[in-house]
Amino acid sequence: MKTQQIAMTIMVAAMTAAGAAAAADGPAAPAGGHGLTAFLGSYDANRDGKVTREEYDTVRQQRFAAADVNRDGSLSEAEYVAEFEARLKQQNAGSASDDSYARSIRQAHVRFNILDTDHDGKLTAAEETAIAAKTFKSTDTNGDGTVDRTDGEKP
Repeated sequence: MKTQQIAMTIMVAAMTAAGAAAAADGPAAPAGGHGLTAFLGSYDANRDGKVTREEYDTVRQQRFAAADVNRDGSLSEAEYVAEFEARLKQQNAGSASDDSYARSIRQAHVRFNILDTDHDGKLTAAEETAIAAKTFKSTDTNGDGTVDRTDGEKP
């Protein structure tokens, strides 16, 4: 158990450092939010103001691979939450209240249990791909195959 905690701590630190380095020339990688601004900030890797499905899939696959600490091809709830927590800490840089932070972490646990559609305690690449497809399609409101400002913020 202690070894797993150490591994998680190292992963969070590495992802936070990698995220900070990527911020200058890659996606801003905000931890959350369901708005268009958060989506564009997270997935517009080349900073051209739009997100192609390829960009979106690439970032999601990179996050999945980085979070898969034990390299078993799936994410445990602990791995999923640790990856989210690293992005949350990067985004908030200590500015979030303890209550807001705790709510975000609780929500990550809830999200994991929704995404784990077969409820086996693992988020597989297939489950991740399925939710990614739904999310991209719902965000691409004009159906042109890219997400940009013409898709508009959701109410």
